[in-house]
Amino acid sequence: MLLDSGLPAGHRRAGIRRTTGPSHHPDSIEGGHLVDALLPDFVGQLLAQGRDPSQIPSVPVAATTGWLAPLASRIVHVLDTGTCSSAGAYLAHGYAYLPLVVPDDHTVYVRVSHTRGMTPWPVNALSVVLTLAGATQLEMYQKPDDVRAGRPQYVRRFGAEQVFAVHPGALCATQGTVYTVQVLATTEPPAKREEVLSGDAYAAFARRARRRLEALCLAGAGAPC
Repeated sequence: MLLDSGLPAGHRRAGIRRTTGPSHHPDSIEGGHLVDALLPDFVGQLLAQGRDPSQIPSVPVAATTGWLAPLASRIVHVLDTGTCSSAGAYLAHGYAYLPLVVPDDHTVYVRVSHTRGMTPWPVNALSVVLTLAGATQLEMYQKPDDVRAGRPQYVRRFGAEQVFAVHPGALCATQGTVYTVQVLATTEPPAKREEVLSGDAYAAFARRARRRLEALCLAGAGAPC
């Protein structure tokens, strides 16, 4: 999990303050209907936090591990039941965005990498990214000139079962690998969309995501797809 908060002033990343104590089962969620249906409980806590560092939620250490295979299994179920469709799917920021229908006011996508270059990500709403497969490199910048010059103030690479969150207005860019699959949960749909996905193009990205998720299910004990 992403725990440190060493970002440039004015662009502080959302984070998690882990605590000791009882953990929650991945399917026992306190953050609302969205996470009850699909995501680990700490995602709801992150999406509800404010911008002040004092509002970073306290999350038990045990709650931030062990969620990968169960989440992959639940997403495969969503794919199988038809609640993930090409309606609202698109390409942007180096990823294919495959929307998941969830019973809440938030927006959730499966994101599948479609380019391996470092790509700016204009964040328009509080967003939480859960890395399921592959890896993601995150770069954060102090000023727009730093973005153009490629001078990040913060760089970190996230692998499977690692999470990061960013606040709206943050200057950042990400780079995935050819195998990167993520879940993006956000309080508002992303504003910038480059290309609508449908038909064979959508099906190809959905198959890629499903293959990676099925492999995670097979690797995780007690989480059959």
